[in-house]
Amino acid sequence: MYQSQNALLKEIDRVRELMMAAALETGYTSAETVRRSQELDTLIYEYQALCRETELQRQRTRILFRQMILLTKKQYILSHA
Repeated sequence: MYQSQNALLKEIDRVRELMMAAALETGYTSAETVRRSQELDTLIYEYQALCRETELQRQRTRILFRQMILLTKKQYILSHA
């Protein structure tokens, strides 16, 4: 699995170009075109999963940051009470 969204997007573009070239050379239903299409589907699925994971990490970070702020405020209030 790819670690970088940019690297994955570049690979998606590369495979898309190969698929289109195969379609023009061997036809839209040829085994090579279908294989490239399936490879492209897999890469797109991986990209979507990576985007979901990135968004979940952002949400977790926001939650942890808010908790840290609330804890800091609580400690400040308790120390000045």
